[in-house]
Amino acid sequence: MKANTNYITKLINKLLRGQETIADRDAIEEWRKSDKNNDELLESFRDAKNIEEDLIFLDNLDEDGAWRNIQETTQRIKKHYNPILRVAASLVVLMGMSLFYIFHQKGKVSEKVAIISPVKGDIQPAKSGALLVLADGSIMSLEKSNKAVDPKIVALTNKANIDQINHPQEVAEIQFNTLVVPKGNFYKLNLEDGTQVWVNANSQLKFPVKFKENERRVMLEGEAYFEVAHEADRPFVVESRGSEVKVLGTHFNINAYSSNVRTTLSSGRVQVSHLGNVIVLEPGEYANLKGELLSKGKADMDHDLSWHNNQFYFKKETIVEIASTLSKWYDVQVRFKKDVAMDKVYSGNFKRDVTLSEVLEMLTYVCDLKFELHGKELIVENK
Repeated sequence: MKANTNYITKLINKLLRGQETIADRDAIEEWRKSDKNNDELLESFRDAKNIEEDLIFLDNLDEDGAWRNIQETTQRIKKHYNPILRVAASLVVLMGMSLFYIFHQKGKVSEKVAIISPVKGDIQPAKSGALLVLADGSIMSLEKSNKAVDPKIVALTNKANIDQINHPQEVAEIQFNTLVVPKGNFYKLNLEDGTQVWVNANSQLKFPVKFKENERRVMLEGEAYFEVAHEADRPFVVESRGSEVKVLGTHFNINAYSSNVRTTLSSGRVQVSHLGNVIVLEPGEYANLKGELLSKGKADMDHDLSWHNNQFYFKKETIVEIASTLSKWYDVQVRFKKDVAMDKVYSGNFKRDVTLSEVLEMLTYVCDLKFELHGKELIVENK
């Protein structure tokens, strides 16, 4: 069937609201079967976390103006670009899946849409990979095929670790391994007790070859998400920039990239402490350590756990904060030219498994900045 984008969009809108007629369902089904990309697109809408926001956006959308913006942008797409894919891409934009909002200083909000075209020499998103620094100083490269490395196995690669496992009472000092995840990478690690840790880009996790009998303790720099194996008589402790998070078995995230350490609890119960101050978190709460001040509040779970859920989620963040996130994920150095406005903030979310050009084109479309990529250096300047 020949896809009329306005018509198809309205049908999807009705379908998501449960207001479609039999005729509407037949039309959607015909469109869906006309190309496998349409089928994938429809399923992505069904799985979207922000469907309600997308529907509200559709209700208030100036369709003519939006489609003029889309048509102007699609003129840049190469002639051989598949027209069915163009329709699908346009629908993705209109439904808000790649929607960005720009928030100005006075709180005024403007809504814009954009389409992404492929770019040669693009930078791919982060991939699974890390370095494991063993207790004896030797280094092991961990590739995607080693996605879940068991430290009990790794330990057997050096004599110090073998001694600790075979004769723990004879070893005065605990032997530690350190997982180093560079920029442009991420890694999932299974610890000796069965705890699973997802370590974000530009982060380090230091852990013992074998945990103590009365405690399980690790040290984190950067960001990681923990699913702690339950052991009532052996608490799990994460040290990070002077704070301690103590749990028995739970799921939580720690962001310690900067001097602020933020712990967000997904499930279970944790105790966060610093210099004698103690805060107990319930699911959906966060603890924040800023300087010597430890506080807690209700967390934005979509934001705080976005990286673990394979999403970029920017919420009223400056271009400096956004650039810092992109720098870690795509392994680029960011340089700002003079007069770039650092106080404007932006909000939006989309998947993290997209290329850097897709992110940059979206940012270019909605703000008064332009981006130039020279090798691994990203230059930000005013338009």
